[in-house]
Amino acid sequence: MRLFFALQPDDAVRGALAGTAAALQRDCGGRPPDAENLHLTLAFLGDVPQSRLPALFPLAAAAAETEPFAMALDRIGWWPRQRLVWAGARTVPLPLRSMSGILAGGLRAAGFRTEKRRFLPHVTLLRDARRAPPRVACSLPPWRVSGIVLLCSERGPRCPRYHGLREWPLPRRL
Repeated sequence: MRLFFALQPDDAVRGALAGTAAALQRDCGGRPPDAENLHLTLAFLGDVPQSRLPALFPLAAAAAETEPFAMALDRIGWWPRQRLVWAGARTVPLPLRSMSGILAGGLRAAGFRTEKRRFLPHVTLLRDARRAPPRVACSLPPWRVSGIVLLCSERGPRCPRYHGLREWPLPRRL
C-alpha cells in the first residue's frame, strides 16, 4: 500500500483551495487535484506492507498529542523543476513542525523509510503547470487543524485517489 500521513482541510478551506487552483489554472495551465484529494503531507511513507500498518498507529497517536492550531495559507509558490504550484504558510505554526518531527523521528526509529529533504508544508494546487503563478494576494480562510489522517494512494486513470485508513483527532482545546 502506498501510504502517507497528512492533514485534510475542512470543507470551507477545501472549497477555497479548489477555487484558488481553478483560478490559477487559467494563468499557469496544469492540472488541479480533485478537491477531495487536497491535503498537506506530514510524512510520505511510500509502499508499506499491510503487515506493518499496526506499527504506524502509535506513531500517529503520539503526533496527534500536539495542541490544536490554526494555520494561515497565505502564500502561493512555484517549483519550476517539478512544475508544481502550491499554497503554503509564510509562518509555519510550531505545533505543525512538532507534529512533523514526532512522525519523522518515530518512523525512522521503527525502521520506516523517510524523506531526507526538509519539511516544507504545502498543499499542491496544480501539477504540470506551464508557468509560474502571477504574484497575487492569497486570501484563504484559516485552516483549523483537527487531526492527522493516514491516507492510502491508489492509482487512477487520470490521477491518484486517496482514501483514509485511520484518523487521529487532536485534543479539543482550540
